[in-house]
Amino acid sequence: MPSTSPRHGAVYVKELAIDLLARGYKPHQVFERTGISPDIVNQDKPFVPFDTIAAFFEHAAELTGEDTLGFDRGARREMRRSGVICYVGMAAPTVLDFIKNVARYRRVFSDAVEIDADQLESQGLLRWYFAVPTQVRRRQYVEFGASGLLHAMRQAANREFSPRLVTFHHLRNSHQDRFRQFFGCNVTFGTAENAYHFRPEDLALPLLTADNDLYSVLTEYCDAILSDKSRNLPPLIVDVERAIADRLAKGEASQEEVARAMGMSPRTLSRRLAGENTTFFKTLEQLRWALAVSYLRDSDLVLAEIAFLLGYSGLSSFNDAFKRWTGQTPGQFRHV
Repeated sequence: MPSTSPRHGAVYVKELAIDLLARGYKPHQVFERTGISPDIVNQDKPFVPFDTIAAFFEHAAELTGEDTLGFDRGARREMRRSGVICYVGMAAPTVLDFIKNVARYRRVFSDAVEIDADQLESQGLLRWYFAVPTQVRRRQYVEFGASGLLHAMRQAANREFSPRLVTFHHLRNSHQDRFRQFFGCNVTFGTAENAYHFRPEDLALPLLTADNDLYSVLTEYCDAILSDKSRNLPPLIVDVERAIADRLAKGEASQEEVARAMGMSPRTLSRRLAGENTTFFKTLEQLRWALAVSYLRDSDLVLAEIAFLLGYSGLSSFNDAFKRWTGQTPGQFRHV
């Protein structure tokens, strides 16, 4: 029976699997009975059910005998691998904005994680959990996410700041000193919630990676993705749009490239899209139209920049496409 667990970005499962194979573990040791296909190592931005991801991290910890595998990998992970959800955080002005954007746009990367930042500005409190049944073992992945988030923010701010307190809902009887050393504060386990407690002065730290222009573009893109999800698009369409959007500006948003990134052949992708009563070209065109409208209405980007971001070879191609969609040129639409 297919899993009904919320879907979650699995790029770090891919990296973990590649590392395990490189360390000499056999494919059957790495993948057998995990729900993860060996083909994941060939996928660009895989998405799988969260319970499968959590189970794979637990399996890897048991296979290697490394009780802190998730925490250790998070403490050195490259968050850019997670894609736009990272860049929209790192392009923000401050640590506070970084966190608020990750909380706001979490659905771009995951349907499983819930982040509560309501008391972040007033009390420095950030809570998070995964919306899956309690029987889903997730300790390794929770620790991976916790250390990974702080590591990314420290990199962006170029400063080794520490929270006032970190708490975890799950229990841990060993290696607690390693957690205290990394986080730089008291860390408690077996509490009511997973939470960070930040100092106001640390939340106000500026990010060296801040980029106002990029920030504007990325927030618009993330808003477009969330809008698609709110329209209850089938998961396949959301995944295809995600893969297309990641490749538009590079001119690589072809059916062949997107299919490869999703771990399937172009023919299989075409067949699955037909099952949703659409085609790759229609999906590409609808995403371009939605992004174009957002860029024209909500940004000061010049038309040539918009054409580039949408993957067009030149402004004339963008003009022709936009007129086909709306009956107006982009310039006419912007000034209405």
